[in-house]
Amino acid sequence: SEAAFGKPFARYWIHNGFININQEKMSKSLGNFLMIKDLVRIWHPEALRLFLLSNHYRSPLDYTEQAMREAASGLDKLYGFLDRIVGCFDVWPPEPVSDPAASAQSGGEIWQRFCEAMDDDFNTARGIGILFETVRSLNREIDRQGADAVTRQPAQFTRIMDIMGIGRVLGIMAEAPQQYFARQKHAVLASQDIDEEWIQEKIHERAEARKAKDFARADQIRDELKGHNIILEDRPDGTIWKHGDGKTQV
Repeated sequence: SEAAFGKPFARYWIHNGFININQEKMSKSLGNFLMIKDLVRIWHPEALRLFLLSNHYRSPLDYTEQAMREAASGLDKLYGFLDRIVGCFDVWPPEPVSDPAASAQSGGEIWQRFCEAMDDDFNTARGIGILFETVRSLNREIDRQGADAVTRQPAQFTRIMDIMGIGRVLGIMAEAPQQYFARQKHAVLASQDIDEEWIQEKIHERAEARKAKDFARADQIRDELKGHNIILEDRPDGTIWKHGDGKTQV
């Protein structure tokens, strides 16, 4: 392999802690074991990866539906951020001035903080915390200034490139945001036997109700959509919808 690819073997092998199911040891005798091939039919593979990396590898990890929903929701937030900035670049993913993954010194402050976390006994949980903290901060700046203004600022562009570099290391955010959300939406529509045209009509109807200050009707429409596992998210540039539980299949 070294001769074929010109890369040395990994010098360290890290074995994660036991994975429990609802606080019980996973075992065939208990019949509570899960296969990866089955999980990726239910959850986005990157949501599963995010879940596994959200805990320190030395500690046991408890698999629950709630924990997976939280991981899937977190992945939605990451792709939601990318979706806000994707239109500001001619190509996607955008080309960094220098590849932050080349070394700890080649990226910005966020990349360096991430490297420090990973150098601290492979602390992926801390590294993921830095990732989400940065995304929240950039989202606030986009709310305040707009995506175009934020992405044109050198310091903010560096932070965006650091986020992309972290994603490459962790193996997440590998899809274009449009592709990610299209796949998630398709799964929801198929499972609920509804179409996007109906959802958009409801979103328009709700917008008209809010404009008329008929907030009771607006809330009623939101609840109706929620009953179909459709969650609305109001943004400065309009309302978007997404799936409610992060599952790619029901």
